Amino acid sequence: MNKIKRIPYGKSDFEATNSQNDYYVDKTMFLPELEKTPYVFLIRPRRFGKSLLVSTLQTYYDIAKKDRFNEFFSNTWINENPTDERAKYLVLYFNFSAILKEKEKVQEDFNSYCLLVIDKFIYKYKDLLPQRLNEKISSVNTAHEKLHIISNELSEEDYKIYLLIDEYDNFTNTLLTDFGEQEYKRITRQAGYFKQFFTNLKLLTSGSGSGLARIFITGVSPVTMDDVTSGFNIGNNISNSLPFNQILGFTEEDVKAILDYYEAVGELKINKSEALGVMTEWYNHYIFSLDANQSVYNSDAVWYFIKEAIYSQSIPKNLIDDNLRMDYGKLRYLVMKDKQLNGNFSRLSDIIETGGILTKLKTSFPFDMLTQPENFVSLLYYFGLITFSGKTIKGRPYLCIPNEAMKTILCEYVRESLRLSFNFTMDVITLEDNISAMAFDGEFKTAFKFIESEIQRQSSIRDFIDKENIVKIFYLVYLNIYDLYIAVSEKEKNKGYADIVLEPFLAKYPDIEYAYLLEFKYIPRSIKDKELEKEVAVKIAEAEKQLSQYANDETARKMLGMEPYGNVKLKKLIIVFHGWELAYCEEV
Repeated sequence: MNKIKRIPYGKSDFEATNSQNDYYVDKTMFLPELEKTPYVFLIRPRRFGKSLLVSTLQTYYDIAKKDRFNEFFSNTWINENPTDERAKYLVLYFNFSAILKEKEKVQEDFNSYCLLVIDKFIYKYKDLLPQRLNEKISSVNTAHEKLHIISNELSEEDYKIYLLIDEYDNFTNTLLTDFGEQEYKRITRQAGYFKQFFTNLKLLTSGSGSGLARIFITGVSPVTMDDVTSGFNIGNNISNSLPFNQILGFTEEDVKAILDYYEAVGELKINKSEALGVMTEWYNHYIFSLDANQSVYNSDAVWYFIKEAIYSQSIPKNLIDDNLRMDYGKLRYLVMKDKQLNGNFSRLSDIIETGGILTKLKTSFPFDMLTQPENFVSLLYYFGLITFSGKTIKGRPYLCIPNEAMKTILCEYVRESLRLSFNFTMDVITLEDNISAMAFDGEFKTAFKFIESEIQRQSSIRDFIDKENIVKIFYLVYLNIYDLYIAVSEKEKNKGYADIVLEPFLAKYPDIEYAYLLEFKYIPRSIKDKELEKEVAVKIAEAEKQLSQYANDETARKMLGMEPYGNVKLKKLIIVFHGWELAYCEEV
């Protein structure tokens, strides 16, 4: 009897995946395409399976594992279609996430780690390396010098090096976040040791007398690479190439196969269709090439969901793996200066409000230019917070928030930025109680009055949100604090649809009784007295017409779980603000 395949959540060791009978989603069909370019750079967001891919390359191309090929690659595409490059190289593998992040020790630890990797490499391949190598290499004490010697000595030999660098920018990004730009610049500029390492690497690819035949580097952004090499101009950046759109992440077919398998072996007992729907809404829709028409799911998020669903035999209570949140504190530097919000905060808010942005993706830019608008938006893309939508308007691609997980994280980030900039805090427990009352009791005024009272209580925030677009985004990010609802802003603009749709999360909370359409209207504080009364009446009339149009739309009814698609009752709310004050909040 075959053992049930284990869930490889958080695992990145290809050999261990096989030996421990883990479920493996085959990506080996991309290897022949990868071989067309000797020096490759691949960027993907965190938790997308980069390390597992690097481990797969390490196992496939390592000459020391030649005799175990069938053992490692049984039931894979490449087993039936091996390339001539199989098991041909001496593999030198670095993972820079292993480097300590202590400011005082980082240079020492970087060099120590690299030397340890190189020493293990020499010992592993001692029978294949030239005898003169040990004598030459013992005379130097830095990693880049040793790498240079090894490459030169192998230039005339039969065996060449395949260099793998996983998470090349992991520790530099951490240094930037924790210790600031001066420390980052110290290691990546001029005579910095990290820059020296990559400068040497670049030199080894520029001539014919090198034993370095192939390089594969992964990371989460191009910023550090631009700083240490003036862009990855030693090879091919395949991050946005159509043939590699699905090299990482899972396709819908992959996810369906996973669900089918764990149902068939009796592990998964929740509704497959329902589970797929939730994962699609929360983890799917990443597109990494402008020319691609197929999206992928975040692979680690899928495994997280499956793990939690099997454990609880229900839709997971928390749909966002905390590991997805780890890197997004890096954005703070980009939207805040001395605790003051800059133009990039407004840009981030606009993306949340409208769902996306028209921009040209930048493939290379240095740290000094991070806060420039185009570069900032591009960084959001590299972090996985926005992605290609498949649409191009007037020559520019439209990038959108891919899914609910990323939208939730963006909303969390906006709330945190407001807290840091204005010392604004809100009683989240009370707010969640109020949103729960909206969902199950149809009581909505308490929630809106509570938010208004919190603004009233903390004067520092009032002047900031005294603008039409800010009022709306403020309420949107706070109504998104509890996952009873999926808060959608203007699903289809310019069609008379509501400003905010509170779509019940019925797959997780099937007993929710109320859905909401919210139409926001804004009146400047300069309008007073009788003029204000007239303006409120005008805004109410406008809102009534818009809400009626949307509520009768069949797509909206289906989405909201209304009759004939479900039993959820719809409440249409008109919310009029006078500045930041709630002037009107009533059901139509």
